[in-house]
Amino acid sequence: MAAEEEDDVEWVVDTIAGFLRGPAWSIPILEFMEHNCEVFDDEEESKLSYTEIYQEYQALVERLLEDYLKEVGINEEKFQEAFSSPLAKTHTSQAILQTVLAAEDFRLFKKMMVQKNIEMQLQAIRIIKERNGVLPECLTEGSDVFSEIEEEEMKILREVLRKSKEEYEIEQERKKTEEVSILSLRVSYGEN
Repeated sequence: MAAEEEDDVEWVVDTIAGFLRGPAWSIPILEFMEHNCEVFDDEEESKLSYTEIYQEYQALVERLLEDYLKEVGINEEKFQEAFSSPLAKTHTSQAILQTVLAAEDFRLFKKMMVQKNIEMQLQAIRIIKERNGVLPECLTEGSDVFSEIEEEEMKILREVLRKSKEEYEIEQERKKTEEVSILSLRVSYGEN
């Protein structure tokens, strides 16, 4: 009977992990993040608007999960059991679960939104550079147009963007490594 329960848990984990990787989950979550991330900054103090956006995010996550669980016939108890099991740790990565966990952890949600804001800013800078061949003077070193304060702010912004890019690249590399590990575990598990 224990093997049957383990198979059931594994099926629930695999099914939900597939959903969390798929477009029915990722598209609405990504659209929400892109639409709302611009108000998030890396300051310690949280703004009232953060709370309102967080509540909207919680409602979105809850609706998407409930609709999917209902569609595939998984009750909330089985969902909780599956994702507290050790199988959830091997079959799903933190990045996939992060969007679900963020609905229960405001600090994680804020961090995720700040990161998305920085990614979008970097993307905008890349597009400007691609279209114009170079960055505007206001985004490059040595511009005398700014006052000292504005220059200092630009240095800080560049440093934040540089660090964010490094963290993003490290995170992407970690995700790749984790996916390779998961695949190798699945292959070795399948051979035994």
